[in-house]
Amino acid sequence: MADEFELDDLDFKIIAQLQNDGRKQSTEIARALKVPRTTVARRIDRLVNENIITIAAFAHGDRIGLPIQVMIEIWTDNARHEAVIDELVALDEIRWLGVASGPFDILAEAMVRSHRHLRQLLLVKLGNLEGITQVRTAHILEVRKFAFDWERMRQAGIDAEHSELDETTGQTKSIPR
Repeated sequence: MADEFELDDLDFKIIAQLQNDGRKQSTEIARALKVPRTTVARRIDRLVNENIITIAAFAHGDRIGLPIQVMIEIWTDNARHEAVIDELVALDEIRWLGVASGPFDILAEAMVRSHRHLRQLLLVKLGNLEGITQVRTAHILEVRKFAFDWERMRQAGIDAEHSELDETTGQTKSIPR
């Protein structure tokens, strides 16, 4: 799998063109970036094939019959940790799953049809998974930000990389290079 240092400026510009409309034609992207269409098509293929980007439709759960979104913190028995992950990944209700450090082992996002469906997921499906020792949920009442502006997110931490926090004043100061 490629790391971020294998990407160049053109790759990031192509990603930026696709982030708001994954169906945008390579011809249109090439025209906007003033590069050959074949270059854009080849770059997109490489970005997809190397799992750097995924081009897919994202449906809003509340508009397609999955109005309940919940974050699930999961603690596991170390001996069954990997097996629990595999079983959770196989659940249709789990949209996103991350292995975490900190107070819990796994953080998962689930989207469900109803409170009854949520109850079944938590008490039956998760409740019957051997190796889960504790579960805690947070029901998402409203999503206020849902961003895919990768370039802005990549740039957001640059200043922090070259500064340090003065703990007495709470101000940042530049680190000499």
